[in-house]
Formats: sequence, structure tokens, C-alpha cells
Amino acid sequence: MLKATIVSQPYVHKCWKMKDVVLINNRSAATGIGNYSYNLYTHLKTMSKRNIDFLTLNSPAEDSYGPALRIFSQKMKRIMDHFRFVRNIPDGYNVYHVLSPNLGMLLSKHRPSVVTVFDIAALIPSVSKDIVTQSYGLDLPILLAVQINMRFLRNADRILCMSQNTKNDLTKVLGLNAKRIVVGYPGIDRTVFCQRDKRKARHDLNLPLNRKVILHVGVDEPRKNIRTLLRAFHLLKRKIPDALLIRIGGMRESTRRLILELGLKDSFIHFRKVDSVAFFYNAADLFVFPSYYEGFGYPVAEAMSSGCPVIAGDSSSIPEVVGKAGILFPPSDVATLYENMCQVLTDNSWRLQMAKEGIEQSLKFDWKPCAQTTLEVYESLYS
Repeated sequence: MLKATIVSQPYVHKCWKMKDVVLINNRSAATGIGNYSYNLYTHLKTMSKRNIDFLTLNSPAEDSYGPALRIFSQKMKRIMDHFRFVRNIPDGYNVYHVLSPNLGMLLSKHRPSVVTVFDIAALIPSVSKDIVTQSYGLDLPILLAVQINMRFLRNADRILCMSQNTKNDLTKVLGLNAKRIVVGYPGIDRTVFCQRDKRKARHDLNLPLNRKVILHVGVDEPRKNIRTLLRAFHLLKRKIPDALLIRIGGMRESTRRLILELGLKDSFIHFRKVDSVAFFYNAADLFVFPSYYEGFGYPVAEAMSSGCPVIAGDSSSIPEVVGKAGILFPPSDVATLYENMCQVLTDNSWRLQMAKEGIEQSLKFDWKPCAQTTLEVYESLYS
């Protein structure tokens, strides 16, 4: 059932209109976009005297894994849910903050407008081609819908993005004026993503205490480059036979087939969803994120904040997030990833140093500065 929910602050100042600012979200809190949206809204409420509302789409068609016919049906339903959601956005707000470029069509109707752009993966030829090829065309409807919506970004009065890399992409690919684009790194909840005792975390999660554990978190999309991780892990098993790979997130049939082909079934644990991913970061010896295109890379920041050493792809926004606190490698280089994993897993002092540096690097990602930057963007539209 399609639902639209508005949560509003009490009216606090008589000289402002009742409808001051509205944040418009289309993803669940379990996703990167949804996590950003809900956390940003929470901090804006505590930091601003403005009347700020939150409007969200709750669609049962968000996840698309399973038989081909069901996947296609889910994707088409998701598109229709979005169209109905967009039609019902109310008029009368002073500022409209669209929290995903997938809702870009709103930017031509509701002004003044702000849009948060996580990435423009759908407009990057190498990324969009892989999306279509590896999904056997099933992702094409969603891809085309996203591409159409992204063209409306030109209508936004201000654009917020999560990395300098995304800002550069917006200027190069869409030709947008850099003066309209503001970079604001998102925050990490350090009460959730913090360092904990590894053995206790493993005990609580019912994971083996004496095996080397490698973790990967994220959706199964081509740009996440999970195949490179699996092939490097296959090589690693020759050096460290008891190594264990844990993956959290949906999984495509092509990924399942590769796991079987490489003989990794007994060394691989998959969770589609978990109650708290934070404890898995605490339980892991190493977090590997070989993605070749990201707008930010939430799991990398979460892993560092949790004290888990990070190896990640040296591409797009990831070097901004990792800084000098982790190891970067060319995302398509299986051999280099294998060598890096070997070195980290066999050198305890190095892992401890990486954990310390990762925690320090993660302090860059704080919700208060993110919310303050957002409020300044709102104020620039009032003046």
C-alpha cells in the first residue's frame, strides 16, 4: 500500500509561514539514501527554528531480488508508486528539499528547490552499461526512469552532494554551474558505529572465534564489483584456508553461481538483511569494498568508525572517504586485492594501526556540520 507520511515540528515563530521547509524522501531507512534522509531530518529539527516537515514514500517494491518475472514486476510497480507519490506532493512550502535525484521531476514544479545528489551512476556510461548487461535488461526500466529524472537537476536552485567527486561529475556530465553546488559530507552515528570487543561480537553473532573474517556490505549491483572480491578471496583461500567471507545485502543469481563455480560455498556466509550491521564490523578482521563508482560510500565510513581496517577501490569518491586511513587498490585488479588482503590479515600490528587511523578519519563525518551546511543552503534561498 502506497503511503505518504508527514511529520512536522511545532510552529515556533509567528512571522514565518506554517509551511516553511519540506524534505521529500523516497527510500527506506535501511538504504543509504534513507539513512541520510532520516538522520538529516532529525538533526535539522534540533538545530533550526524553522518549521520543517518530512514527506516519505513507503513502497513495498523497494527490493528487487528473486525470479526474473517477479523482479520486473517489482521494478514496474516501484516506478508507478513514484509517479503517484510525486503527483501528491503539496504546494505552499517556502523551500522544497528533494532528497534523491530519482525524484527530479519535482524540481520543475516546486520552487525554490534544493536537491541532494548522492551520485550520478545512471549517467556514467560504463556504469549504466553494466547495469543493463548484468541484469539481462531487467534493470532497464528503472535506469531509464532515473536518467530522465536526473535531467531535471538543471532546474534545482541549489544542489547538495556528498563528495567533491560527485560535484565534479555534475559539472562535467550535466554542465551544471559549480556555484550552485555545495559539498556536505554526511554523518556517522558513533553511538552505533563504534569500536567493541571482537570476540564478544563474534560470540553474540554466533560466528567462529578463530577464523579470519572478511566483511562486505552493500547491494549487489555491477558497480559494487563483488565479482573481483570473490575472485581475490578464492586466491586468498590458498594462503589462508580458514578465511571466511561474510556478505550483507541482496544477492543476484549470477553472484550465487560464481560462488559455486569458485568452490566458496563452505567459506561464504550471506545475510540479506540484519538487525544491526554495526556488530558485524566489530566482528570482522577486515572490511573490503571494491566498488568502482560511489557517490560517498557509507559502509567504508561505518567500518572505519567501528575500528575495522578497510581496503577499498581507488576510484570515484572513495579516496575522499578513506583518506590515508586505509588501503586503496585499482578496482579491477584481482591480484593486488589478494596481496593486500594477505598482508593485512597476517600482520596484527598493521591491522591495529589501520583501525586507529580509520577511527580518526571517520571523525570527519559528523551530522551537525552536515545539517549546518544544509541550513545555510536553505537560508541562501530565503535571502
